[in-house]
Amino acid sequence: MKNKKLILIAGIVSLLVVCGLALGLMYSGSPKDKAVIVAEKALMATVDYPNSVRIIGISLPDSVYGRDYITPQEKLSLSMTMMKIHEKVMKETNGFENFNPKDRQTAEMMERQMTAMAVLRSLVPPEQPHGITEKPFSGWKVKVEYEARSSRGVPYRSEYWFILDKDAQCVIKSFEIPLL
Repeated sequence: MKNKKLILIAGIVSLLVVCGLALGLMYSGSPKDKAVIVAEKALMATVDYPNSVRIIGISLPDSVYGRDYITPQEKLSLSMTMMKIHEKVMKETNGFENFNPKDRQTAEMMERQMTAMAVLRSLVPPEQPHGITEKPFSGWKVKVEYEARSSRGVPYRSEYWFILDKDAQCVIKSFEIPLL
């Protein structure tokens, strides 16, 4: 009877040690691996209704240098996305002639687009003279495409960008890009 208790206790202790080691290894991975986990948790903390979130895709972590969070190619792509949203809103409202503020879907899309444009303007680095040295590695960026519901219950689709520190411990900047 006493031996069975000792064996049971030894088994439980062994199981706890193995689980502790597994968790330790899981969270002691490279910062690049942690970046995706932190971005996903940050998304859930950012949206109005986390239980409504359906993640469509998560990018591989990309390096960030200095405060240049977006590349010229990304800037062009994001500008095109914003232009498509603008065109859709203009078409649906007949150039704002038929704008209905009670149409929550259009109003929320416009709010998201205006917020995204303001963020993009603040993130675009000023033109640099030639001969400037490269900036040091400063962290990671991860993009999460998802669908969710707003605080008013309106469904939407977006891409959230998370800029993380070098160790992928915390988000230093984030912004949302509405998608069609």
